[in-house]
Amino acid sequence: MTNLSHDKAWRKFKSIKAFRKLVESALLLYTLVLDADTPTFVKTVAITALIYLITPLDFCPDFIPIKGLADDLSVLATALLNINNQVKPYHKVQARDLFNSL
Repeated sequence: MTNLSHDKAWRKFKSIKAFRKLVESALLLYTLVLDADTPTFVKTVAITALIYLITPLDFCPDFIPIKGLADDLSVLATALLNINNQVKPYHKVQARDLFNSL
């Protein structure tokens, strides 16, 4: 099983920064994980989606142009759709600030 760490996540976010929507979605999930008030089931969904993004072995490998990240985006978007009611305005602000710091 892949170990989700801050360093691995940050390296991945930087490497795909050109794919803004993908990174914004990932950072939004990341802020939910870091928030102590986020329920465990929401953190589980977010962490699972982030692991899928970070893991090099997935349905469509990332080295395949466009398609390699499209499946990652679909996983992140699905995760966000399922936990959307847990996303607060301050999570969006934190994610935007993190994106700008990449």
